[in-house]
Amino acid sequence: MGPQPSPSFASFARHTGRLGDHAPTHLLPDLDWLVKLAIGLILASAGLLLIRPPQRRALGFALGIFIIETGTLIGIRGIVAAGGSSWWQYLMPFALVLVPGLFIAVVLSRLHWWRRVGFTPLREWRAPHLLIPLVLVLALPVAGLWARDVMATTALVLALQVGFVLIDIFMEEVTYRGVVLQALSRFSPLLRVTLAAILFGFSHLDNLFLPGADELGVAYQIFEAALIGILFGAVRLRMNTIWPVMAVHAAYDLMLVLAFGHAFPVAPTLPGFVVDTVVNLSLAVVGFSLLRAGLVVPEDRREAA
Repeated sequence: MGPQPSPSFASFARHTGRLGDHAPTHLLPDLDWLVKLAIGLILASAGLLLIRPPQRRALGFALGIFIIETGTLIGIRGIVAAGGSSWWQYLMPFALVLVPGLFIAVVLSRLHWWRRVGFTPLREWRAPHLLIPLVLVLALPVAGLWARDVMATTALVLALQVGFVLIDIFMEEVTYRGVVLQALSRFSPLLRVTLAAILFGFSHLDNLFLPGADELGVAYQIFEAALIGILFGAVRLRMNTIWPVMAVHAAYDLMLVLAFGHAFPVAPTLPGFVVDTVVNLSLAVVGFSLLRAGLVVPEDRREAA
């Protein structure tokens, strides 16, 4: 997620056609920036009211984190839209991921969860063979790079984009494969991963407030991100580390930007939708298969070890 020129995790911008005869309405992107800011502040405040100690209300805590982050992103989109200069439109989007990124880092520090959510040393990693299905996530953006012959990018723009990607990935992964997954530790691994993936998919709702956003394209983005989120969450639990997931996620987003120049949510053509869904649904099935009973070490047994 994120404004132009930032990458959004499941934004397959290579498709310029739309699914069916969809006629975009663009209701939310055209809202006044003050309205966007107000919506964001209201959502973030509502999320704060839901926050309770995760040991007592795990689902409420996870939903609160999700709502706070979504509200913050929408509010910052309003602030970005308020500026008219080119430097404002280009530099301010960094706040879109930096602010929630700092927030989630504070949450991790207050809860002392850095190691629990997967920031583990290499010696504690498990199941290294799971890097294979994880790297398969890069198949589609690699195909896009191949088809586009990697468009030319200046060193400055590339450096800024890499910085944006790293902050963006930290914010998303630590939130959904980190804090949310850890907060739901009392649930079964299957339910934990599914709920975290669904929230990750819906976290892209803020793209509806991006100027020129396509509603069907954002819905498509949410759906595909949730599917990939299942594999990411399963690998995160099985491997007992978040580092490989963050690395693949960052490489995925960066290749999308190199291939297409932006990650604007665009409704795909019907063939594109079918191909993307088949690939990502297959990866989700792999993720579910990794969560069979006995394959994921329970939290209490892990801490005792």
